[in-house]
Amino acid sequence: MSAGDTQSVNDIRTAIRELTTRSELARKEGRPDDAAELDRRIQGYREELGARP
Repeated sequence: MSAGDTQSVNDIRTAIRELTTRSELARKEGRPDDAAELDRRIQGYREELGARP
């Protein structure tokens, strides 16, 4: 999924779940910068989801 593409609500929710898992793993592996980047992406998806009717 690339930025700017129209995505279904289900696709957004799937992306949030997958990125959350990756973010947690990055934290456990001691990669806080990677986790922070993933958290920013998750927040962007959540904002997009919140803007949906």
